Amino acid sequence: MYLIYDCLKNSPFSIATQQVLKHLNIPYTTLDANKRFKAHGGYFGRIGALEQFIFANVYNIALASLEEKKLLALEEDSYANLVFTLDLLRNNQSLRDFVIAELQSQSIILDIDILQNHIAYFPAILANYMTEIEQSIKYSFGKNERNLPHISPNNITKGFSSCAFYGSRHADCNMQGEYKHIEKLCKILGLTYLSKPFSLQSFTHLAHIDSEKAYQKSGDLLYEGIDLGVDFLCVFADSTFDMFDNKQDLCTKYCKRDPISIASLNMAQILLVCFGKADEAGFETHKINPDFMQHNKASKNAS
Repeated sequence: MYLIYDCLKNSPFSIATQQVLKHLNIPYTTLDANKRFKAHGGYFGRIGALEQFIFANVYNIALASLEEKKLLALEEDSYANLVFTLDLLRNNQSLRDFVIAELQSQSIILDIDILQNHIAYFPAILANYMTEIEQSIKYSFGKNERNLPHISPNNITKGFSSCAFYGSRHADCNMQGEYKHIEKLCKILGLTYLSKPFSLQSFTHLAHIDSEKAYQKSGDLLYEGIDLGVDFLCVFADSTFDMFDNKQDLCTKYCKRDPISIASLNMAQILLVCFGKADEAGFETHKINPDFMQHNKASKNAS
């Protein structure tokens, strides 16, 4: 049983992931209304208030662990914080002592050595459900052996392609091969999945230090992807989605490119589109919607 680690209220990651879990019959629950995850400060929490950052992440894992559940991170930023926390606890005795003392002061009985067994990452767990995913597919992004209907009648010949963009701490998120099955998954979906050296770069953390530099460097990355001729971007971190969707106009302005609008989708949304459940994917929270959604609406209206 998974406990949804929803740090991003009403985000496309939260909306789409929960719908995928439902469609694949993967058991999960959300946090009781009388409980709250502790805020940890994110990237700057690591730098400015490390002990509080570490304890907040341990506390959040404990909420799942004490109920014999796994805390399911929905996107890279959240998962990276959990992994970083557990890595520090393994290698820093003073931080271990601090966390143990804090837990005791709050009357929380917890073996911090087993916390690793109580975290999970949504893209990673998909590897365990490849058969169920394949059986749920109703539409394909490209040519497929099962001759499934195509996502959009406007793109039948060449199929769809997407470029991956990871978060600023992707290395923390891929220490256990969390992404090794993604290319296979995209092949099942008929989607050409491109992962380039620039896919590993991120400048979102600069936004609170030098916003113009963050927009310029992020814009350079954005247009590296666009220049590949892809149909949409595949993003794994909420910070990346925010930069490429909500702030795409600023990225374009500061990298001094002519505007080319492109949508950013997460893996759960991509799956829902193929399941024929695009209306459940949270696209209403996007500033920029994928073109194929407009094509599908036009086709339905015409029929």
